[in-house]
Amino acid sequence: MGMILYIGNNREISDNIGSFHSRGHRLTALNLQYNYRHYIEEYMPDYILLSDEIEEFREISDFITLNSDSKLIITGSSRNNDILPGAACTGCPDTKMGFQDILQAIDRIGPAEKNDAGQYRFLKQEVVSFYSVQGGTGRTSMAFNMARRFNDRDMGKVLVIDLNFCEGPSDMHLALGMKNPRSLDHFAEDVLAGDEDVWKDISSFEGVDVLCPPVSLYRGEKFSIDMLDDLVYSARNEYDMIVADLPFRYDNISLEMINISTTSVLVISQDIDMIQRIKAFNKFLPGRQKKLAVLNRADDTNRLTADELEDMTGIALCEKIPFICEAKRKYLISSGRPAGIIDLQDSMDGLISRVF
Repeated sequence: MGMILYIGNNREISDNIGSFHSRGHRLTALNLQYNYRHYIEEYMPDYILLSDEIEEFREISDFITLNSDSKLIITGSSRNNDILPGAACTGCPDTKMGFQDILQAIDRIGPAEKNDAGQYRFLKQEVVSFYSVQGGTGRTSMAFNMARRFNDRDMGKVLVIDLNFCEGPSDMHLALGMKNPRSLDHFAEDVLAGDEDVWKDISSFEGVDVLCPPVSLYRGEKFSIDMLDDLVYSARNEYDMIVADLPFRYDNISLEMINISTTSVLVISQDIDMIQRIKAFNKFLPGRQKKLAVLNRADDTNRLTADELEDMTGIALCEKIPFICEAKRKYLISSGRPAGIIDLQDSMDGLISRVF
């Protein structure tokens, strides 16, 4: 059975991909275009339905015609005079009805197999990595707060990956009070072994699934880039958003996590001396990735505007979180401990809206 891949911005199509039918093809939707190269190269679809309404239409269509054997079908009518060699322009609007009409036309081209129920996949898109260039910025609290807010708003299923490898439990592990969770290296090994039910045993904390790092550096040294890639690509088929908490000290695992993320979020403090370090680190960020910054613990001494910070770092500042003194702090998660994850829920909606 072949595959048909839809690339477009119409969430009515992508979110309901399972309601469409094709007798000879599995259907897959990609409604954010950051990782289209990976999906085209990995799944090698027979047909690609590309909406002419997307911003990066020319770049994606050129890649398809030059680097794949897929039949390119352009939906919509705004580019009728811009047809590419080897592509077909249907003139059908980028709507549910137009999409189904195209599927019926494809089914009429030659013999086709019967499509079994459930033969479709909706590729989940958002992988968000939180990082910093200094310790103590509140990065871990920020990452879990975003995951929790996403889940509480019923926006979909969310996974947190904690990549802070250390000897013993990580900060997030301790803050959540998790008791002997299966660590991400065990999950990665199960994914590599082809375990289809790997995600059923994951530790969940108040609706958020969490993968903690190994509790020993010896186990952590065995965790490879390939294991991370397989783990994340497997998780994409289970979760609507993956949030990664990266350590301050960077290694190949952390850099690969940033590379395969759709969005990177820099958590910064008011320490102006860190600006040069931020600018130096920017070379590791993928060029086409969405990049955002959050200024945590901002107080009245901060004289820099959002525009000034963006000019200095090269990254758009999307949120300023005010300083919360110790006496006024409340904790989203404390697990009976004197400290835990600080409640930053009021500041998460703006960040989520920028990511999506």
